[in-house]
Order: sequence, then structure tokens, then C-alpha cells
Amino acid sequence: MARGIFVTLLLVSCLYVTYAWGPNVKHNLIVVRKGPNDVILFQKTVSKSNWKPWGKVSVDVTYPVKKAPGYRPVITEIDAMDLDGYDKGGYATITKGGVGRNNVTLHFKSQRGHGFKFALTVFGHN
Repeated sequence: MARGIFVTLLLVSCLYVTYAWGPNVKHNLIVVRKGPNDVILFQKTVSKSNWKPWGKVSVDVTYPVKKAPGYRPVITEIDAMDLDGYDKGGYATITKGGVGRNNVTLHFKSQRGHGFKFALTVFGHN
């Protein structure tokens, strides 16, 4: 009986160490067709915390926030960099627009029981 408990504890310890020392996985989204004269059009830290142990949280971010008349820059690069890491961050997806267009909507979603934090940067030119 004692030997069975010892073996079980040893297995659980090995699994914990293996998981803790696993790869640092980030969920970055990078879409590029950047040119030499591109500038930063939009920059924002997108984050959301989760207080529900088994729930997921999400948020949508749209650029441009407000359309100015006559101002229609072309998006050439979208960087959504995962700042959480260790496979606990969320995921970013493009739901509307994107590179080569003048607008973009990104959907950020967390993993179950976690929040997320992304550094969003949109590059482009007139």
C-alpha cells in the first residue's frame, strides 16, 4: 500500500515538473506586407482578466475607431503580441478587414480559466 502511494506521488511530481519546464508557447498574430515608408497607425494594450475559474473572456478591437472624412490609410502590418506566455495567454484572430484594407477588426479570446494581455500595433501608409 505504501509503495503504491509512493509510486503515485512520484508520477504526479514528474508530470508537474515536465509541465512546468515545458516550452514557453506564445500565441502571437503577425500579418505583414510592410513597406519602407510605413508608420504606426494604432497602438494599444488589449487585456482582460477572468475571475471565473472555468469561464472564457473575449473582446473585439476595431481600427479605425472613428472614421475621419478623407483619411483612408492602407494597413500593411498587424502585430498582436501575446504578453502572457507560458501557454496561458489568449488567441487573436482577424474577423474583418486586414492587410491591404483601410480597416481591421480583431477578436481576442482567452483560454478557459485565464485572462489575456496583448500588445496590438497596426502599421500602414496613406
